[in-house]
Amino acid sequence: MKKTLLLAILLVSIISVQAVVKVVYVTLNKTTMDASATPVTNDPIIQVLKADPNFEVTVKVIATTDVFSDLGNYDVVIVQESNGGGDATLKPTGSLALKSIPKPFIYNKTYALKSTRALTTSSATGGVESTSLSITVDPTALTNDLFKGCTIGASNEIILFNAQMTDLGAPTGTLKSLNYSFGNVLTNNGTSINTILATPTVTTSTPAVAINDIPSGTSIDSETTIARMIALSMNFGAISGNGGKNITDNCLTIWRNAVYILGGLPVPATKATLPITGVETLYGSSEVISVDYYNVNGIKVLDPKDLVNGIFVKRTTYQSGSVQSEKVVFVK
Repeated sequence: MKKTLLLAILLVSIISVQAVVKVVYVTLNKTTMDASATPVTNDPIIQVLKADPNFEVTVKVIATTDVFSDLGNYDVVIVQESNGGGDATLKPTGSLALKSIPKPFIYNKTYALKSTRALTTSSATGGVESTSLSITVDPTALTNDLFKGCTIGASNEIILFNAQMTDLGAPTGTLKSLNYSFGNVLTNNGTSINTILATPTVTTSTPAVAINDIPSGTSIDSETTIARMIALSMNFGAISGNGGKNITDNCLTIWRNAVYILGGLPVPATKATLPITGVETLYGSSEVISVDYYNVNGIKVLDPKDLVNGIFVKRTTYQSGSVQSEKVVFVK
């Protein structure tokens, strides 16, 4: 009996010790977002990352010239597209300079990848807009963990957005969705490399940076990274549009997967979805028909005895048809 109890305590201790990836999410203070869009402080990607118990997320809402030196305190850095391509923070002397970000990072700003912006010198044109709502995955990357859990079409396409939006997340105006950078030269140890995993389905030139996994020590024209970089090429307005519902689960999954990859965690096989909010509670007065549990992403999970630590939604269905939904916390 004592041995069994000791083993149980040991197993609980092992389960309880789980690495939490510290993520810093750097986004521009855009106070003019469309009324129908999510605010920069709580866009749908922030919501998904914050709901994941494996992440500890710090959101930095910055000005165009902010200076900060604490990036080394985090495990993963995210540079959101809301930042302007010509902002001082992104330039070679800025806080978010490609050659200065000390930890693995997601870089969602192809418009910065040209001379006088994030690059001192380059023959690249920087960002090029695409009319696509989808990306086409390179055949060699179909099993890459970045796309794990995504729905991939017959032509290797993954739909990322439902519609194009303006930079501020409005449904009318100058509409955008995906972009890419054209003309950049990527080299590692003096050898030219191709790091593209996927590109917008519609392009007018050959992308150099779109959806890329770029190893540390890679030179992007004049600048050399010191940490691994996953490049994404998505318009922030399209991400935030329609109250955060313009972005598809596929797209949210790619963002989540990128953080798992850079944070060194096994990538989940399930899709990411927006967390459940505003759960309605209705109390039944008849016989219980079923009791189900859902995680914060709205995915049905196993019985409580099989759950690890975390927050879940318990949904009880009664014979009368009424439903009781409540937040529950399991601690093992």
